[in-house]
Amino acid sequence: MGNNALYLKVKADLLNLIDSNRYNIGDRLLPELQLCKDLGVSRAALRKALDDLQNEGYILRVQGSGTILLKKRERYKLDLSRLGSAADMISGYTVMNIDYFKINEITAGSKYAGILGVDPEERLLDVERIRSLDDVPAIYTHDLLVKSRINYKENLYAEIAISLSKTMGRDIEQCDTNIWFCTADNVLSDKLSIPVGTALLCLEEIAHGKDGLPLGYSFDYYIADLFDFHLIRR
Repeated sequence: MGNNALYLKVKADLLNLIDSNRYNIGDRLLPELQLCKDLGVSRAALRKALDDLQNEGYILRVQGSGTILLKKRERYKLDLSRLGSAADMISGYTVMNIDYFKINEITAGSKYAGILGVDPEERLLDVERIRSLDDVPAIYTHDLLVKSRINYKENLYAEIAISLSKTMGRDIEQCDTNIWFCTADNVLSDKLSIPVGTALLCLEEIAHGKDGLPLGYSFDYYIADLFDFHLIRR
């Protein structure tokens, strides 16, 4: 296991530990030597993760007094019954930021032509975003949008960067959605700064316009530990 992968695993294990019922706010964590033994890691690896958790406000390390738990991770309600942006679907967050944004133009090719009902030479917008909740990476989204079917202003790229949901939302009539749990591979591990194997919730969607034609095809990956999932079935 590489140094970065080991660090991510130790940090994730510590976060899971402090989120558990074993600790309450104000409690002291076990001594470092015991944590090393329980987690099966070196003291250097543990200290690097503890330093980060202290910088992020989860713990306070006091020489001679141990490590004090200051807060646990927030959990956010993800309402899968709602059609809209992640911001519309998530309640309880204080700040949502876009930490990473990338947009390219590609041709649909055989891979996406059938899904989107377009010619293989049709131009698509390939959009990637990483969004954080309260400064914690939480969602990775990959959108493929049919450029010719989207109503937009002159500065398309700036508009999408500011709010893809507003750019798309006014045109969307319905979404066909598949939902499943998966685990992070090497790519998602790198994008969301989580260990390989972390539990994720994936939403695969095809958005349709008022004329019934597909406007876009997207994947949203939510870090499962950060969300309580809600769905109303009728």
